[in-house]
Amino acid sequence: MPNKQPVLLTVLIETATLRWYVAGIDQEGTTTPLLCSQEGDLSPYIGESFDEQASFLRHRLSGVLQRGCDRLWGKMMKPFEIVFVADNPFPEADEDLTQRVADHFDQWMTSPPVVFFLIEAESKPCSPKLSTVAGQIPAQWREALDKGFPSMITKCGEKDPWELVVSKPHAT
Repeated sequence: MPNKQPVLLTVLIETATLRWYVAGIDQEGTTTPLLCSQEGDLSPYIGESFDEQASFLRHRLSGVLQRGCDRLWGKMMKPFEIVFVADNPFPEADEDLTQRVADHFDQWMTSPPVVFFLIEAESKPCSPKLSTVAGQIPAQWREALDKGFPSMITKCGEKDPWELVVSKPHAT
């Protein structure tokens, strides 16, 4: 059986639309779009208690990772590391929610490991600056992320490369 190519399983969280995108980024920085959600997919956490918000986001994003890994596997790729990038802290929530979710994945996902970033507010979309919220990434993979992530952002504006995932409505 041929070896699977290691990639960064990268999840971009768009907080303005409360949607997510998943792509693989290889060591050369080549981006392979995989999945995206519909707008509002992450919105059920809004209006809940802090613990319920954290629980919902951990559960929903775990499902995103599982689907992303399945799609990578089908393309002869495997996650070397999981990378979350949020464009802002989670809106309409306690300022500690993003840190709580980031710490959860960093502490509980060890194989592959997780790193969670926030896009710095003053950075440009074509060359976003990422600040680490939790986790670590090896230098050579950080270079690959820095090279491939701008391409992922550009492709988010296109419909064709992404498989749309429609989640079941959240029970209230």
